[in-house]
Amino acid sequence: MPSSKSTCLGWRPPSFKPTKWDYAAYEERAYQILSSPGGRAAILQGSIVWRLALEILGEDAVSYALKGPSSDVSRYGRALQPSRGPLYYDDALLPEEIDIICSTYKIAESGHGDPVFFSWWPRLPQWQVSGLNVGHWAEFCEDWFQERLHAIRQGTAVLYSGAQWRAKVSLSRGAHKLSLAVAKANEKFLPDVLCVSHG
Repeated sequence: MPSSKSTCLGWRPPSFKPTKWDYAAYEERAYQILSSPGGRAAILQGSIVWRLALEILGEDAVSYALKGPSSDVSRYGRALQPSRGPLYYDDALLPEEIDIICSTYKIAESGHGDPVFFSWWPRLPQWQVSGLNVGHWAEFCEDWFQERLHAIRQGTAVLYSGAQWRAKVSLSRGAHKLSLAVAKANEKFLPDVLCVSHG
């Protein structure tokens, strides 16, 4: 897969206070990725990535994703190695592209040698260990999403760092244990049922 031209949504100063117009610019940047084969990969990704892709592309994106890999899959996709036979390919996203879809900025904070990542939405690492990640998009996930989106549209939402997002979306230990169990079952499905491993 080719490298993304830019990582995240760019650098911002410590004084950066985003507005709803910054959010509109983010949606335009994310659309550039999602209107490519990356959109199908985002739908198949599930989690917050799927929901943001659905919000930006519309519900027709699901039917598009179900039609199968794009014509550029061998160039831009990822390889799946079966136990026998040739490689299979599926559309995929670069980590940098996922960060853009999750609305991530790099902010240079004083006292930090490295940039601190702030975002409108939880980045994928924060989502994966959150209480919202229960293996499917539950009703309470949608309630949370709509409440957050409304605050963004009204201009009252602020960006959160990774640590702040972990605190915001840590709902319960039970939900986290469930998500880990689902992830473990998913990891076994391809090799055990389909005889396929990720290449």
